[in-house]
Amino acid sequence: MLLALVSLIYWDDVPGLASFLPATRAQIFTRHEYWRLLTTVAVHADFKHLGSNLVLFGILSFILNAYFGLWIFPLLTLLLSSATNFVALLTYSADVTLIGASGAVYVMAGFWLAMYMGIERGHSVANRLIRCVGFTLILLIPEAFEPVVSYRTHAIGFGFGVLAAIPYYFWNRARFRMAEVVVPDEPDDPTDKIESRYHPAETH
Repeated sequence: MLLALVSLIYWDDVPGLASFLPATRAQIFTRHEYWRLLTTVAVHADFKHLGSNLVLFGILSFILNAYFGLWIFPLLTLLLSSATNFVALLTYSADVTLIGASGAVYVMAGFWLAMYMGIERGHSVANRLIRCVGFTLILLIPEAFEPVVSYRTHAIGFGFGVLAAIPYYFWNRARFRMAEVVVPDEPDDPTDKIESRYHPAETH
């Protein structure tokens, strides 16, 4: 809802705020208008652009907040989204405008997938990796490339998400492991399995 509201304000320039929301390299590094690193996350070019980001943003924001709390979403997510825009703008010319929540979406996706790799030890590493690759190919890799889309921002955001998840996982590994139980093997399966019963409520 907030993303849609800010985008509507940008489209209709209500009340004269549109020029203060998006970010360019010149505005950040020459004028030092650093708030734009955050506000530009909620700015979108049109309804198609907004809609393409809203679905994954809504799903990932819900599960990150539910499982890992406010520190991860929205606080860490917004911080890393701003950092993603900062780094991406370094690679563009001064007049290129960077807008949209896709960088934030890729931050969240990278964090979630990295946490999945660490927590879901009931599946083999290869199995988890295949699932993560499948998720990435289906939901994160575009079917067609468009010149107006900043794919480098996607890559930077995904990298930040993964890098943030690694220390977070190891810092909380003992808590995650406490939620694991060994499931007795079935008669036709000689190996016991680990099942994670980590519950979102445990983080609050």
